[in-house]
Amino acid sequence: MSHTFTVCPHCDSLNKLKSTEALSKTPVCGKCGKNIELHGLVSEVTTKNFERIIRKSDVPVVVDFWATWCGPCKTYGPEFEKASTETQNAVFLKINTETEQNLSAQMGIRGIPCTVMFLNGKEVKRQAGAMSREQLKAWVDGR
Repeated sequence: MSHTFTVCPHCDSLNKLKSTEALSKTPVCGKCGKNIELHGLVSEVTTKNFERIIRKSDVPVVVDFWATWCGPCKTYGPEFEKASTETQNAVFLKINTETEQNLSAQMGIRGIPCTVMFLNGKEVKRQAGAMSREQLKAWVDGR
């Protein structure tokens, strides 16, 4: 069964959500019971929550580094969201490079959008520039 991880914005607890349930109804936090907003199966996270999720995830974590002012990021965002709902074997996260500047610098993000895949807490590959939903799905699947 496919799943995703997200952090509750209300109580900061880490939640593992079944993908089918997260897509069919508004997910709620397992600790505080409040609604958790996702975009498809994408969670926007902070540096702290990013680190928690990549350490905990038993599947690849695909991260979109982006910014609100970036034209290609605006085009890529919806494609990233669609791919998250059609890919069963990965967790999808977004990190705003403007609000998480230290992480972006630490990761060596030089241009955006930049998609980075982590497995077992380690970076395994990255791709600069926007991709279509199909290109992203193939990239995640290693094709």
